[in-house]
Amino acid sequence: MMVPQVARAVLKEACAVHPEIERAGDPFSGSGTILTESMMRGLAFFGTDINPLAARLCRVKSGPFFVEALGQKASEVVAHIDGDKRWAVEANFMNRDKWFRRDAQVALSKVRRAIRLEKSAWARRFFWVALAETVRATSNSRTSTFKLHIRTQEEVEGRDLDPIGVFKKVVVRNVQHLKDQASQLSEAGQLVRGHYQQDITVSLDDIRQSTDQPLCDIIVTSPPYGDNATTVPYGQYSYLPLQWIDLEDIGTNVDAGCLASTHEIDTRSLGGSKRVKKAEPDQIKERSPAFARYIGSLKDQPRDRAQRVTAFFRDLDGCLDPILKSLRSGGLMVWTLGNRKVGGKRVPLDKILAELLSAHGARLLCKLTRKISSKRMALKNNIADTMSSEAILVMRKAV
Repeated sequence: MMVPQVARAVLKEACAVHPEIERAGDPFSGSGTILTESMMRGLAFFGTDINPLAARLCRVKSGPFFVEALGQKASEVVAHIDGDKRWAVEANFMNRDKWFRRDAQVALSKVRRAIRLEKSAWARRFFWVALAETVRATSNSRTSTFKLHIRTQEEVEGRDLDPIGVFKKVVVRNVQHLKDQASQLSEAGQLVRGHYQQDITVSLDDIRQSTDQPLCDIIVTSPPYGDNATTVPYGQYSYLPLQWIDLEDIGTNVDAGCLASTHEIDTRSLGGSKRVKKAEPDQIKERSPAFARYIGSLKDQPRDRAQRVTAFFRDLDGCLDPILKSLRSGGLMVWTLGNRKVGGKRVPLDKILAELLSAHGARLLCKLTRKISSKRMALKNNIADTMSSEAILVMRKAV
């Protein structure tokens, strides 16, 4: 995950050197860390993400900040839930009964019906985010991993579930978060009648296909470290919550086909398609000697390892032209990266990306290294040789 303190420090230093910076961009917006930190500095923002749940979360974080009204609406939603005596289940999708106990389905349906009664779209979207977290916490999937991993039958039957109670706690916490954010923005003079004063655009889109982008002065981002199948499957993580959210409240361009399977969102993401054309490895090797050396080091390993690394870098390379087009001439880029392992060999993502960006006309200013003192990971993986540091590339687009 992108650490907020790092994003904050990056933007502070960049704006000190370049006070003309007015708009920040993040082509892999995720949960909105760069968005939030950009707002705290009074910047406009443009972001994209291919995951509908990520786009929804970013849009909620961008406001409006009608804090008092939201508190009242939260009380009304809770009252509707408590007064709902129906047992009908509102969601219908493949393997629903596998992923949710019947009592959880009934409780989540009460929450869903209550949110639908809210007339204001901005408020519904806020409550959908709370429901998404509730769904994840009360499904039959393990919470120790981002992957959908079913619990044992004994665990499923023995859990003490209270989806409505979870939802209420999440709403209270999220309202407080919004209050805190509104207070900070207000102190900075960035809020007028609950609205942030700079332009915020978050697009549900694949950056490789994005065309209508405002020009940014700085790009601050942390792309995936590899294909979702072998790193963090955010699409799988989002699959169950999205089954309970009204997709039209996320945006008019949401493709319901993204929920065709538990893997569909990840398949659409970087490295999701492992089909590599014959010429593609050589094209990447021409741009990046580090990639050529790394692929060569995998020659004695199973073929699929080199193939999935190639597929990821092919897709990452396909993002670079659209990203550079969204950046003004001479604009800065700050990339936070982690070098993971494939087949026991560390992938030099930082070196490869720097070379690919240079091939697209950018210039490396410096590379920083940050030690990761703590990070979120499954306890079962704590003994593994995982990333202990991350690289931060600072690059400039050619004038």
